[in-house]
This record gives sequence, structure tokens and C-alpha cells, in this order.
Amino acid sequence: MWKSILSAVVIIVAVTLCVELFRECSSAMAQRPDGLPNAPGLIVHTAKADEGGQHVIVVDPETRVMAVYHVGGSDGKISLRSVRKLQWDLLIEEFNGGNPPPQDIRKLLN
Repeated sequence: MWKSILSAVVIIVAVTLCVELFRECSSAMAQRPDGLPNAPGLIVHTAKADEGGQHVIVVDPETRVMAVYHVGGSDGKISLRSVRKLQWDLLIEEFNGGNPPPQDIRKLLN
């Protein structure tokens, strides 16, 4: 269960960083290496799933909502796995980050 939560947090952080880094890119810069262009206003990413198939992650940066779909490797069926509004997640300063926590690092630097 913790692996799933950690994976979700890592994906959320990665997607959020991508949203912020590529928000102002031109459409030519938004072309993905796998040939899938991002739809206007949406960011789409694919990842291999452990059990075969793929996960398709769609982020709407305007509403800050993320959806994860699973595409079956053998049958190609698409199923919605998760939808989440990121607004409150992005306000958390620390979650499942391990040691040393950010506040301890901040104390060392001050």
C-alpha cells in the first residue's frame, strides 16, 4: 500500500513540475518524443504498467486535476483508475519524505 501511495506522490510531483516547467512552451516544444502531442490545455504522459499495458496520465493545469487511465496490454481496454484535484496536495510542505525532514534541513542552514 505504501508503495502505491509513494508512487502516486512521485507522479503528482513529477506532473506538477512538468506543468510548471512547460506552461509557456510553444506548440513545437510541446511535442512529445513518442509522437503524442499535448492537447491544448492538457498535459498527457504515458508510463509502462507493472502488469503489462500502459498508464496514461492526463493533467489539466487550469483546473489542477489529474486523471490516470490503464490501457490493458492484451485487450486494449481503457479503465479510469484515479482522478484527483491537486490543489491541496500542492500546499503540503512534507509528506512521506523520509529523514531528514525539510524543517530540520532549514534549521541546519540557518
